[in-house]
Amino acid sequence: MRSVGADIIRPHALTLSQYGCFVEEAIQNISHHYVGVTVDKYVVMPNHVHMILKLSYKDGRMISAPTKEIPIVVGQMKRIVSKRAGFPIWQKSYHDHIIRDEADYRRIWEYIDTNPAKWREDCYYEEGKQSMAKKEEKTNVMRILEQKNIPYTPHAYDPDAGLDGVSVARQLGQDPETVFKTLVARGASGGLYVFDIPVGDSLDLKKAAKAVGEKSIAMIAQKELLPLTGYIHGGCSPVGMKKQYPTIFHETAEIIDTILVSAGKIGFQVELEPAALIGLVGGTTADLTT
Repeated sequence: MRSVGADIIRPHALTLSQYGCFVEEAIQNISHHYVGVTVDKYVVMPNHVHMILKLSYKDGRMISAPTKEIPIVVGQMKRIVSKRAGFPIWQKSYHDHIIRDEADYRRIWEYIDTNPAKWREDCYYEEGKQSMAKKEEKTNVMRILEQKNIPYTPHAYDPDAGLDGVSVARQLGQDPETVFKTLVARGASGGLYVFDIPVGDSLDLKKAAKAVGEKSIAMIAQKELLPLTGYIHGGCSPVGMKKQYPTIFHETAEIIDTILVSAGKIGFQVELEPAALIGLVGGTTADLTT
């Protein structure tokens, strides 16, 4: 992209949300992480960002042809912000355009500069309201935690990017050892039990049976999950089941700072102190994994 226009001009003054501040900080740090890449102009909007990036060779000459640098820069910025936010804050794609002359530069610069004043006319306005509504959505699990005055942090993830626990953990930028999945099993006596273990691990049925005093246990059929718990596969939580079954957490829950479990709906997780969660469901801990 050719060097056109004036010196770098600061963005229009905006009152940014916490997530907006994460985005602005990431944008301002781009030039620190990438040699020859500077941000010429930017604005952080409620649900999207505009930037003019200036790329140069080591000798200072501007790059005016398509480059692989842009996807790398943008991709890393998006990952950093999503990790800090605790959920995937961006859509998968983005639109880019190579500025080749002064007139093109001025048109884009002015569009960015006046974008905040025209937000309600923006094509993303309604989409932004819907997006924010999703992020602020409350599940029954969240409502229960609030009723019990138990502090928690909500997290949202994109189910289309993978529903398995390890994929969810990666999306949220979390250690899979701190993200627990909820499994329901039936003992030889006919009793039902809930087991919560790290998403990357497998339940050891012999250890699980020993932990609940059963001769043996077996996982319930997937079709039984909804009528027994009120939850569907991929959105099962130890909190808020139709009935409070004996609940056992893998012993590592006692040594981690926070634990993440399903918020009772696909696409949502809650993060809280393990002791608070175990106490809420009357749970215990044991060695449960293979």
